[in-house]
Amino acid sequence: EDKYVKKQMQETALLSYLLYEDGKIVIDEITPKDRFGDMYTSSSKHGSASLGKSIVSYLTGHAICAGYIDSVDSKLDDWALIQNTLYHNQRLIDLLNMAAGDSAYVRNNQFVKSKVRNANDPSVESMMKNELKGSKKSLAQYNYADTNPNLVLSYLLFKYGDDDFKKLLDDVFMKKVRIKDEFIINKNLEAKGQHEKSLFHTVYTSRYDYLRIAKAMLDDWQNDTCVGQYLKTIHERRIPKNGAQGTTGRVGMPRSYGGYFHTGFKGMENRPVMSMDGGGGQTITIDFE
Repeated sequence: EDKYVKKQMQETALLSYLLYEDGKIVIDEITPKDRFGDMYTSSSKHGSASLGKSIVSYLTGHAICAGYIDSVDSKLDDWALIQNTLYHNQRLIDLLNMAAGDSAYVRNNQFVKSKVRNANDPSVESMMKNELKGSKKSLAQYNYADTNPNLVLSYLLFKYGDDDFKKLLDDVFMKKVRIKDEFIINKNLEAKGQHEKSLFHTVYTSRYDYLRIAKAMLDDWQNDTCVGQYLKTIHERRIPKNGAQGTTGRVGMPRSYGGYFHTGFKGMENRPVMSMDGGGGQTITIDFE
């Protein structure tokens, strides 16, 4: 029991706090019944927001280890959907590091020159035909953009096909992570019918299942599995943020970024402490060593 954490549960909008350490959960707090407990329980599925970007990365590691993609340096040159855009023939690692040179077209969840309100809403096909048609790559430096993980996740669907992609999800989340409740990935809001195969990086699952996913990542790293080696690679290939998200707070204190994980925390820049972070305070931080 942690008195400080318990006090936060009583006084703030914090819904859940879990600390897993040395093979067990050592702190487990959930919002009390008289605060938000009538709406939120341990089986509630809640959205990851941008925390889901890191889960996209984890799936990408499995795709590489299964041979569907050669490596993080593979080029996206086999997907007709992105031809005549800046993303065609790009290295996968640059998309994973938010360094695709797309800052003239999209930043965060907004298109720079478009009236489309949210870059997460249109399908990949729609974005490539409209906002990004004829786009040219600019300086490849850190530019946090929601289009990148949506593109990579949809690319995995393209590489696997519908049935094998479903098997990938089953293999990772049912057989490996062993989720208890449910795990949901959605299409983009405006993706039409079966023909627009476009996925949105926000996922939905329960608080313990988020922890199970994090533990699977930790196990992969510590057991040096193929996926663990992928996680080590994206940490090694991290790039500086150059203050693009400030220097304080959840996404400012980590000064670098690698494979959809925030890392390089101030004061421990070289330690493999990596965080997944999403709007509304969705945060998972892992000390991999």
